[in-house]
Amino acid sequence: MDFRQTNSTPVNRPEVAPSSVSVGQPNLRRPRGSNGLPKWLNLLNVVILFGVAALLILLAFSFSRSDNVSESKLVDHSQYQAVFLNNGQVYFGNVSSITSSYVRMVNIYYLTQGSTSATTASTSNSDYTLVKLGCQQIHYPYDQMIINRSQVTFWENLNQNGKVVQSIKSFQKQNPNGPDCSKVSTSTQSSPTAATQAATGTQGTTPSTSGK
Repeated sequence: MDFRQTNSTPVNRPEVAPSSVSVGQPNLRRPRGSNGLPKWLNLLNVVILFGVAALLILLAFSFSRSDNVSESKLVDHSQYQAVFLNNGQVYFGNVSSITSSYVRMVNIYYLTQGSTSATTASTSNSDYTLVKLGCQQIHYPYDQMIINRSQVTFWENLNQNGKVVQSIKSFQKQNPNGPDCSKVSTSTQSSPTAATQAATGTQGTTPSTSGK
């Protein structure tokens, strides 16, 4: 007897899906960063952050610069100025520039206590005199001073009819060629701060260390 089955049921085999990546074709996936975002998007975020930081720095710089420019505009370059330091010393002359870091002065004078001579100009009937900064000082500085801005309490434009300006003009009239540099005296080095405080009525506890 033939027990073979002629109508056998075919066995269903799972079909293998074709690979999405064909051999010989490039991989079309775009590279991604560690956060799962495309690398170009990460790069764009970095550029934006740097741009915002640069903009904030530029705005801060522009604001600080505008303050310095505004203060510089207040200087009357046709007149003399008085610069008051936080140690009580006062210097008279021409403020040529002001920044957030320093105040630059030229043509400088200061008060000291001593007798009036051809190289000094009396500011009152007392012994307080106005001394020209320069060759008469034992350390012979240039007629220029760069003052740390943090040491400046305030500064003023001086009226040309004031005693200080009149004393400066009197000194310049008596010494048209400048002070006599052959006469260097150490007496003008003695406590200019104390003389300034006494003459101007200001008080201070720290003596001047500038030697001027």
